[in-house]
Amino acid sequence: MKTTTYTGARSGWRLVIALLAAVVLGLLGVLLASGAAQAHDHQIPNTVLKKGAKELQAGLLVNESSWNRSASDGLCENQNTLYRTRFPETDKVAAGAKLRVRILKVQRPDSFGIAAYRAVDENGDPSGEARLLKRSLERVIRDGRTVAWDAVFSVKNPGRDYYLVSEGHWQDREGCGGDQYAFWSFHVKTRS
Repeated sequence: MKTTTYTGARSGWRLVIALLAAVVLGLLGVLLASGAAQAHDHQIPNTVLKKGAKELQAGLLVNESSWNRSASDGLCENQNTLYRTRFPETDKVAAGAKLRVRILKVQRPDSFGIAAYRAVDENGDPSGEARLLKRSLERVIRDGRTVAWDAVFSVKNPGRDYYLVSEGHWQDREGCGGDQYAFWSFHVKTRS
């Protein structure tokens, strides 16, 4: 009878643990690299409508966006997209409420406007004349660093729908130049 004894079990486990550690470190590196790209200038920022600390609704991309990014060989490409106009479900707020569109982008917008419509037509498109709301831009700071911008405004008239369309513009500062822009929609109704 022949007996075989394997004495390398410990070194086999060490090899497995070393390989697993290498895989985990590699995945972590990939995740960190892709996370950094999310904050890159060449991404259309997300927006959120807020009242105080409460998030009411995410902004929907509407109308159009135009964004630049670097391509190979020092060339640039522009991604221009047309969207259908639509509005989120209504959130009710008090007349005179101070609201804010949080723009999740470190770079300050060169311009940011908020237009209010009273109604939409049968296709869901804003109807009537838009009224440009007075707004201020405030920096959002966490741990001493700018993380976003707030466009602060008020909705004053009681018992009214506010179909809001915001428009933001940024000059590309990472190699391509040119105007980058997008539109976002929101919908609130003031209580009577």
